[in-house]
Amino acid sequence: MNLVWSTTMKYIKRNPGLSLASIVIITVTFSLGTIFFVVNQFAARAVDYLQSQPTLSIFYDPKEKEENIITFKNQLEKKEGVLSVSYSTSADIQKQYLTSIGISPDRQGEFTFDANQIRILRVQLQPGVDFKPFVQTVEDEKNKGALILDTVFFQDIVEKIRQFSNTVTISSIVVTAFLFIISIVLVYLTISFTINRFAQEIEIMDLVGADPKVIALPFILQGSVYGAVAAFISFASITTLWAIANVVLKNNILFEYIYGLMSDIGMQALFYPSLLFVTFGVIELVAGTAIGYVCAYYATKRYIK
Repeated sequence: MNLVWSTTMKYIKRNPGLSLASIVIITVTFSLGTIFFVVNQFAARAVDYLQSQPTLSIFYDPKEKEENIITFKNQLEKKEGVLSVSYSTSADIQKQYLTSIGISPDRQGEFTFDANQIRILRVQLQPGVDFKPFVQTVEDEKNKGALILDTVFFQDIVEKIRQFSNTVTISSIVVTAFLFIISIVLVYLTISFTINRFAQEIEIMDLVGADPKVIALPFILQGSVYGAVAAFISFASITTLWAIANVVLKNNILFEYIYGLMSDIGMQALFYPSLLFVTFGVIELVAGTAIGYVCAYYATKRYIK
C-alpha cells in the first residue's frame, strides 16, 4: 500500500499545475455550494418565520400630535389578535442605524437627525389572524382626521423577499452546477493527461504482468486526493472565516439581530462549534473524495485496459 501511495504522490507532483488547478476549482465549487446552501436555508426559513409574524406598519405625518398616536396605540393594544404595538420615530431608526455601523450612542449627537420626524406604529398580529379588519380600523382612524400617510402590511414585503429568495436559489443552483461540471471535466482531463504522460511506464508494468487494477489504483487515488484536499480546504476556510466574523462582529447590532433571527428559526447552531459542523464537514469530505474517485475511475477505465 505504501508503494501505491508513493506512486500516487509521484503522479501528483509530476503535474503540479494541473493538480493545483483541479484542487482550486473543486475548492471553489464546494465553498460556493456551501455558502449558497446555508444562505438558501436561512432565506427560506427566515421567510417562513416572517410570514408567521404578520406586522402592520402605520406611518404618521410629522404634524400629527404624539398624544393622538399614543391614544390610538392604546386602542389597538386592546383589540383581539394583537400581540403588541410599538411606537418609534424616524430619529429612532437613524440612531439604530448609527449603532449598527459601530457609532457609539455618546457620539451620535454629532449627527443631524430629521427635524420632521415621521412617527410609526408597528402592530404585531397573531399568526394566521385576518389582517383586513385592522387595515379597516386604520382607515377609519384616517377618516376621522388622523394624519396617516401610509399603511404597509409586512406580508406583502415578505412575499417579495420570497420571490427574490427563489430567484437567488435558482441562480445559485445554476452556478454551482456549472462549477461542478467544470470540476469533473478538469479532474478527468488531469488524470487522462497523467496516464498519457506515464504511458511508457504503464506499458512496462503491463509487460511484466502487473494487474491492471494495481496499475489503475494510483490514478484513482490521485483523483480521490484532489477531491478530499479540496473539500477539507473549503470546509476549513469557511469555518475559520465564520469563527472570525463571530468574534469581530459579536457586538454589532445588525449581527445581533441576525443571530436573534437565526435562533428563532432554529439555526443558532451555526454560531458555535457543534455536532452540525462535524457532520457537515464529514459529508463534504466524503462527497469530495467520491467525486474525485468517480472521475478518476472513468478516466482510468477508458485509458487503461
